Amino acid sequence: MDRCESTLALMDFEQVEQDDYSSGYESTPSDTESSAPTQKPQYDTLVPTSYNRDPVKIKEKMSYRNTQALTEQLKVISSIPELCDVTFDVGPEHVKVHGVKAILGTRSRVLYNLILKKQKEAEFQSKADKKGKQKKTTVKSDKVTIVVKKYEPEDFRKIIQFIHSGSVDINSSCVAGLLCGASQFGLDDLERACWDFVNYSVKSGTISKIIPTAKRYSHHKTGQRLLEKFFSYTQQHVDL
Repeated sequence: MDRCESTLALMDFEQVEQDDYSSGYESTPSDTESSAPTQKPQYDTLVPTSYNRDPVKIKEKMSYRNTQALTEQLKVISSIPELCDVTFDVGPEHVKVHGVKAILGTRSRVLYNLILKKQKEAEFQSKADKKGKQKKTTVKSDKVTIVVKKYEPEDFRKIIQFIHSGSVDINSSCVAGLLCGASQFGLDDLERACWDFVNYSVKSGTISKIIPTAKRYSHHKTGQRLLEKFFSYTQQHVDL
């Protein structure tokens, strides 16, 4: 960013010392001052605060935000394993989804506790291995691996993407998984957005597109609520 400079002219320090800075308010002149033919000129300039007993208050702060660029960059993190210290092993095909411990733990209390638990388990296992193999030296790793069995890999990847960047695209093929993940991991804003999408689908008559994926999450409490909403909608239209 280009440097921002003030256009106000500053008085030279020598000039300030010479002219004995005045506050600008009028005062009653003494006898010696009244006899003087001329009055000292008033300088309408800004004096540096370090030499000014009553400095002029100037706002010197500028706020700049570029959240769009930040969001796009944070989305990329999970696709670079070298930058991540958490790996999720998702589904029967063991698809790897990566994340950053600090971001995951900050955004979700549930994930924070889960990561902490896995770290303690890894430390305990490392100590046990050292006792069993005294001669072999092991390299300590801060990386954590968490097995995830009850989510579709693409749905879980989107959940992790949202946690990192605060942005995700919701559609009928992923809303059920996102809704369950938002409920489980305490992502209230994402959960509200998913329910808004479901309610819109009900009003527009396109909720039937959500059902195939919702059935895959029938083991989840929130998935059951979603199916109940669909059956209620279907029953109302049958009665009509």
